[in-house]
Amino acid sequence: MILKNCLAFGLTKDGSLSDIRIENGIIKEIGSNLPNINNDTVIDAGGKRVIPGLIEVHIQGAGGSDILDGTEESVLNMSKTLARLGTTSFLGTTVVKPEEQNQHLKVAKQFTDKFIEGANLLGFHLEGPFINPVKKGGLRPDSIYESSPEKVKEILDVCDGTLKMMTIAPEMPGNLDAIKELRKNNVIAAFAHSNATYEEAKLGIKAGINHVTHIFNAMPSLLHRTPGPIAAMFEDPEITAQIISDGHHVHGSIVNIVYRMIGADRCVCITDGMQAMGLPEGRYVYNGREYGSYAGAAKYDDGTLIGSTMSLLNIAFKFQQFTNCSFEQAINSVTSVPAKVLGLQNSKGKIAEGFDADIVILDEDNSVSATIVNGQVVYKK
Repeated sequence: MILKNCLAFGLTKDGSLSDIRIENGIIKEIGSNLPNINNDTVIDAGGKRVIPGLIEVHIQGAGGSDILDGTEESVLNMSKTLARLGTTSFLGTTVVKPEEQNQHLKVAKQFTDKFIEGANLLGFHLEGPFINPVKKGGLRPDSIYESSPEKVKEILDVCDGTLKMMTIAPEMPGNLDAIKELRKNNVIAAFAHSNATYEEAKLGIKAGINHVTHIFNAMPSLLHRTPGPIAAMFEDPEITAQIISDGHHVHGSIVNIVYRMIGADRCVCITDGMQAMGLPEGRYVYNGREYGSYAGAAKYDDGTLIGSTMSLLNIAFKFQQFTNCSFEQAINSVTSVPAKVLGLQNSKGKIAEGFDADIVILDEDNSVSATIVNGQVVYKK
């Protein structure tokens, strides 16, 4: 495949257009007026902006489906919905369900790192089970329990190499050892759903925490006499932080503060999205309760916020609006920065020779015109 006449992200500063040659799912060559030497399929971008495929490290569901559904159909539907919205890779975010032998994990993991005509499932992000029940938020009580070496091994065995991130509370009994074991197994230990003090958070960082799940949500606030865990995370230059910059979960001024405190290279925009993402605004049912999905937020009738339904691309543009950062920084927060967090900085998150051909073509209004995953068009408007 050759993409012709692209205003390629990260390549041109003067508005000049580039061609991108794709072979075997990889960006083979970038240049001007590339010849068609292999009887390639040619797609003319017509001068449109072309960006790397978006990478989502925290999403439960989309298109009416959820990882918790435990069906192949739900995984495939979620993947195709995300591709339509410009996301080309994601971590399926969910909880453990020991009473059901974690069947949902067993079903979904068979699609990990396989081309499924939509966004690539890179693996799992588990919220818990080793969290503080005081800060459980919307997580299920039966998906929370104390850690032990045996319990950690059980989860690692069930995921069988597909566990990429776990949200954990460092102050709970045994969790410092659990954090160390996660890191030994190349799993990102992320802080949240925790009631840790500043000092307890520092101990967690020393044990191996290097990421924050949905910062400011499900954790103590930042206060001037009791700084709490957020101050500890701000202080460490190696910590990256997820931000739900939808204007609902975190106020825009706080998004701006986070950006200015830790810098663009440590900000990872996420959706923490749920089943109604990618569906029309309206009324839906979640966990047996009716809710409304409007303006990118899902809320129960009593006003309780239960999740975001805004696409990751639109959340990146909200991030730009709240922080006044550049377009490049906003896009990096959903491409190159999450790629680095996941250790994929040499294969994903950039439009460059040798990188995976995960690419999104944007229309003039910055909506998704087409999505390419592994060098194949999986969505076209």
